[in-house]
Amino acid sequence: MKTEFWNSAAYNGLLLALVSIIFTLTKALIPTTGIAAALTITKLVFTVGVLYYFIKQYSREQENFLYKNGFRYGFAVSLCSAVVLAVYAAVHYLYIFPDALDKEIETVLEVMEKANAPGNPFLDMMLKHYLPVKVFGEFLNPVIWGLIVSAILASFTKKEVPLFDPSGE
Repeated sequence: MKTEFWNSAAYNGLLLALVSIIFTLTKALIPTTGIAAALTITKLVFTVGVLYYFIKQYSREQENFLYKNGFRYGFAVSLCSAVVLAVYAAVHYLYIFPDALDKEIETVLEVMEKANAPGNPFLDMMLKHYLPVKVFGEFLNPVIWGLIVSAILASFTKKEVPLFDPSGE
């Protein structure tokens, strides 16, 4: 049972990650601010819908599907998706768009310069190790969103178990 659970969660997590990767690539290729914001909102709505679909599909296989089952499965899918997205983020910044990381660092430095912030040793250390910090953030973000969204969606996918037998016995 556990192997089937994780196999299903891993497969659906991979599909969920692919949805996010497609939106991320589209957003990277179209850097217009307005379109990027619209794509971000569309990505959020679409990924929530896909996760809801996966939880609903998984619940159909079980007669008694409680809130905790929906939450566990949704979080497992999100966790598997987060692993794939973190690996993709490393590939994205190292090989696909290597200049994007330098542009982000330049933007951070410009903002700090405009704010007249003196040299911050923590910021300097973070900028030296920006790629691992960025990849860790790309892992942590879907995990946190997965927790929140799974908690919400689980209440919509649970199956009510009747307290008493409807036949009156």
